[in-house]
Amino acid sequence: MFVVVKAHERFYTHELGDVTPSRLVVQPSNKGTTAAIVYSLLRITSLAGDPIVGFFPTDHHYSREWRFAASVRLALKVVTGRPDTIILLGAKASHPEVEYGWIEPGTSVGSRFTNSLLRVSRFWEKPSTHVAQTLFARGCLWNTFVMIGRASTFLNMLKAAVPRVVRVLEADGCASGEESSLVDGDHPYATLTPGDFSQQVLSVSTGQLAVLRLGDVGWSDLGTPERVLFAMMRSGLRAAWQGSA
Repeated sequence: MFVVVKAHERFYTHELGDVTPSRLVVQPSNKGTTAAIVYSLLRITSLAGDPIVGFFPTDHHYSREWRFAASVRLALKVVTGRPDTIILLGAKASHPEVEYGWIEPGTSVGSRFTNSLLRVSRFWEKPSTHVAQTLFARGCLWNTFVMIGRASTFLNMLKAAVPRVVRVLEADGCASGEESSLVDGDHPYATLTPGDFSQQVLSVSTGQLAVLRLGDVGWSDLGTPERVLFAMMRSGLRAAWQGSA
């Protein structure tokens, strides 16, 4: 399932040309991560009932992909035995980054699969330099925004935190894929206020969350040109315009 925005159509049309239309969630406008997640969950549950689902941002990079993939498989195993829990993947921080979200882990969660599963005490979104230094010193984790859990668990958490967003998108025909009805400016979708899933939902739902420590997977959010270049350098890649070493 791919979640995209209509305004970006010229960029994804070719890349996603072989994707079945029902697996493509096209938002008429960008309403933030909360609406995007609700929208995709409604479509998924209409197609597959109540599966285990995972959310993966497409603009992230892992220099140690095999270790990340192994952690995803581990999280899937954990969720099968803990259907009421959402598993977040937390990356080991390498420095006190102020542009990332942080997860403050709590006590250990018992699991027969791993000793790296912890309760979530608190989220810190883009902290100040001083707070980021404190979080780094305490061994807090970067929030990769990779999440795994039962679709129904995600939806129940959303209904408790942002009930209006769920109601509006349920009425918008999201589950059936009737995106054309969402484009009209006077449609209820247009009344949604852009929202951040971490702030609106995760931060008020810590009792339902657990974080799986990824360890050092070389994670980076490719949100700036500098991060893209750093990820390329770390992977031994050079763009054509950079010339030879």
